[in-house]
Amino acid sequence: MIPTYGRVLSAIEKALQELMEEYRGVGKFLWDLVEGQKRNTAQLERIGAAMERRWGSEEESGKENGDEEEGSKDGPGENQERETLLSASC
Repeated sequence: MIPTYGRVLSAIEKALQELMEEYRGVGKFLWDLVEGQKRNTAQLERIGAAMERRWGSEEESGKENGDEEEGSKDGPGENQERETLLSASC
């Protein structure tokens, strides 16, 4: 009976070792996933900052040059009412 228990224990040990290897692989995959997410987030933050700088400078230069949008021939209030109606219909 002892040899039977030995074989059973050996099979259990082998199965546990395989599970641990798989667990480590999953852990590494998740770690890499988190690190990739951190890199992606940092890159998106840099892109967002660059866009804000660009858009901010474009808006500032437009205001300085007097290139602001003018109201329609009906007046600025009329244009705003149309935008409100359009956004409400969506």
